Amino acid sequence: MLARDAESLFWAGRYLERAESTARLLDVTYHSLLEAAPAEEAEAWQGVLSAVRLDQAFAESDRPLTAAAVSEFLVLDPDNPGSILAAVEQARENARTVREQLSTELWESVNSFGLELRGRDLGADLAFQPHELYGLVRRRCQTVAGVAAETMARDEGWRFFLLGWNLERAEMACRLLLVRHRQLSPTSYHEWMATLRSASGLEAYRRQYRASMDPTDVVEFLLLSRTFPRSVLFSLRTARNELDRLAVDGEMSRPRRQLGRLCARLEFADVRELMSGDLGEELFAVEEGIRQVALSVATQYFSNSHEFDLHSLHLLPGDRGWDQA
Repeated sequence: MLARDAESLFWAGRYLERAESTARLLDVTYHSLLEAAPAEEAEAWQGVLSAVRLDQAFAESDRPLTAAAVSEFLVLDPDNPGSILAAVEQARENARTVREQLSTELWESVNSFGLELRGRDLGADLAFQPHELYGLVRRRCQTVAGVAAETMARDEGWRFFLLGWNLERAEMACRLLLVRHRQLSPTSYHEWMATLRSASGLEAYRRQYRASMDPTDVVEFLLLSRTFPRSVLFSLRTARNELDRLAVDGEMSRPRRQLGRLCARLEFADVRELMSGDLGEELFAVEEGIRQVALSVATQYFSNSHEFDLHSLHLLPGDRGWDQA
């Protein structure tokens, strides 16, 4: 497979996961703050910006820290490469460049999603029916994922697509925990529920832990679960499996070594030791590890791509350069 094709599929997966995660986070925050005090609203929206690593970019835009301003920035701002609209547009463009690698059904799913968003009045949607808009984004992303799973051959293209999707998912889940654990107390029952909803994990969590909303259990579930597909560990193990299959003659490449060490770090972690120590430092280390894996994947597989410099400029919103990816 050409390096540029592999890179396009990798980033198509990352962009789609980014759009879905951002939509879910905005939706959960919007509903949880319907009866909140103004001070609580500002803190919650600041947390959303931090979770998607766009707090600095938002501050530089000189906008007020309000629901309307944050939502507009994260949904439709053309100058924000991390907005939902920009992510979907970039996913569509990456898919278009590798059209011959995709099934007809998958291309139609991605293409119609991008065109549908482009044709909507997103400003009116945010003003009058944000829940419907966020639900649409989630459903369309999940549809693309389902069509990809049902129609793509399990070849190198599929592996790069799934690799990007799961690295993005792991990083988003890690950042969500990193931001939320600092803001919530052990008695913040509804806030922990919102955190689980932000990862589509509330029902799966309740089936495993029943009525408990102990912070230790929530962190264990979102960070270390081996069965929940949106946990950090599950996502990283999925990514590791795809990297293993991409290896030529079992070569132990730099990204394989890095990702293997990162998975082992979590597989053998004790959540109670993490909670009694500096959980924030551990989460930051894991997040940085994921970013380093992404950089190594780019160096290993994409460095000969003609689009490498273009991607390095804007694929990771909030970053100042690819070296921080």
